[in-house]
Amino acid sequence: MIPESVRADRMAENRDVLDLALTEQEMAAVAAFGTGASLFFDHREPAVVSRLGQVRHDH
Repeated sequence: MIPESVRADRMAENRDVLDLALTEQEMAAVAAFGTGASLFFDHREPAVVSRLGQVRHDH
């Protein structure tokens, strides 16, 4: 995430977060988020690929 602000006080708050430190338990919890599985569909599944290939895009 990239914070964005035009207010000097908010930019200082964003800069001050750089001293953030996570515990090993917190780091393990963050690592558990990356399961490698899609929450929507598996683009390696042939049936899904076939359905996606049939989607029309009208511009």
